[in-house]
Amino acid sequence: MAEHGLASDDVAKGALDAYLAGISALDPQMIASAFDESGELEDPVGSNVRHGRVEVAQYFADGLCAVALHVEIEVVFAHACGGSIATHWHMRAVSNSGAMAKIDGIDVLKVSSDGLILRAMGYWDQNAFRKSLSG
Repeated sequence: MAEHGLASDDVAKGALDAYLAGISALDPQMIASAFDESGELEDPVGSNVRHGRVEVAQYFADGLCAVALHVEIEVVFAHACGGSIATHWHMRAVSNSGAMAKIDGIDVLKVSSDGLILRAMGYWDQNAFRKSLSG
């Protein structure tokens, strides 16, 4: 990953908003555009790290965006400091088959001074979410 200056708190909040807006829109390219060209995604933590916008877009295209018809994300809190932002969120999703899934999670984003995500780490139970979405 290339060296970048780190974001102010307001810039980090803007990056989080862009990322969550892309997820809510179920738009892999919109999600990927919130990332730096060399950005990394580890979602959930412990899974394979996706490198760059192409891999980030593919992860969402093959995952959530392929199985969900609708997603709503509620930010419980977001705290920015030191060029990073941590957020606790609730997500509700409706699958292509009509199943409803609810999940809570925490994301931690490291953000560049130009407002692009350098690294995103998601903490959530992927297996439980997939099981709920499958009905």
